[in-house]
Order: sequence, then structure tokens, then C-alpha cells
Amino acid sequence: MARSKPLWLLVMWFLAAGAGLLVLKWTGVWYSLDLDEITEWLRDLGPLGGLLYIIVYTLRPLVLFPATPLTLYGGYVFGAFWGTVYDFIGAGAGALLSFYITRKWGRSSFQRILKSKKLQSFDQKAEQRGFMVILYMRLMPFFPFDGISYGAGLSKIRFWDYTWGTLIGIIPGAVVYNVFGASFQEIGSWKFYAAVGMYVLFAGVPLLINKRQAAKARNGV
Repeated sequence: MARSKPLWLLVMWFLAAGAGLLVLKWTGVWYSLDLDEITEWLRDLGPLGGLLYIIVYTLRPLVLFPATPLTLYGGYVFGAFWGTVYDFIGAGAGALLSFYITRKWGRSSFQRILKSKKLQSFDQKAEQRGFMVILYMRLMPFFPFDGISYGAGLSKIRFWDYTWGTLIGIIPGAVVYNVFGASFQEIGSWKFYAAVGMYVLFAGVPLLINKRQAAKARNGV
């Protein structure tokens, strides 16, 4: 039982983080934050504001705050280019942090409960074709970002396969979401509608591909 303690500590941390976010919401503290004031403050800080954003994004998985709103906000605050750069660094660092936490604290405990043949099969594929598995999931927007990070840490996937699959796979999403976020500064302009179209393509095409692959699998093609 002693060996399972890190896993329980990890679970308790996530429960506490989730409870903390709910308390902020229920007490009204969350709604009292002045987003416009924070935005102007970050912009006035220049590169230091970008550094703070990177730090927040890196630590974001530890409090279970969703990635998409923060990514869009980065584009809105810093613009499409620098928002993408800051997002890439922060998201990459946060993904590596999540992977490290579960690999160090949860993998040994997870091995003892890994009895499902499907899970064992996936674990084996993750070890053999880890880079392609992670790259595919990072490119598909319907896979939860943090779920991939924490799940990979529990699997047999090699660190460098995970790292390169993540860093390459998050680039398209970082560009699209930050362009979309930056367009919020000019709602109603052609740039805004172009960004909306780009976002729809990014979200819709993978879904169509996945639906087509599922249909082929059902038909035995």
C-alpha cells in the first residue's frame, strides 16, 4: 500500500485544485476579476507580460484550468504571432510537466491495476509507436489536451517520442487558436471572419477524417 501513496497524493491534489476553482466561482471572486484591466496590465509589461503568461500556462494543468480559453486569451492580449510563440512555450512546458508528474508518481501504481487487454494493447502500441500516437492525438482537437499529457505519463511511451510528438503536434492548434483570439480585437472585420473560417476548418476536418476512418473500420475496409 505504501507504494500507492504517490498516486493518492496526486488524486487528492487534483480534487483540491478542482474544489478551489469551484470555491472561487461560488464566492463570486472569479467574476470580480477585471479582465480588461488584466489585459492592459499584461500588454504594458511587454516581454515580462509574455513571461508571466508562459508561467501561468505551464502551471495551468496543475489546477485543471481548461487550455482553450487561455490560448485564445493569449492571442487576444499579445497578438497572433507573439501569442502563438508564448502559447507554444507554455503549452509545451505544461505538457512536459504533466507527463513528468504522472510518470514519476503514478506509473508504478498504474501498472498494478492495468488488467484490461485493451489498455494493455494500447500501452504496447504507445511504447512501439509513441511518436505517431502522440502526434495524431495532439493534431486532433477533440482529444483533451491534459488527458493526453497525464495519460502518456502512465503509459510506456518513451520520453522523447512524447516530447517531439507534442511539440510538433501542438503547432497547428497554437497558430489557429491565437489567430482566432487576436481577431477578437476586430470583431466584424474580414480578419475576424477569416479566423472563424480557419477555426472551423481546424475543428471540422479532423472530425470528418475520424468519422470516415470509423466508417471504414465498420465496413472492414
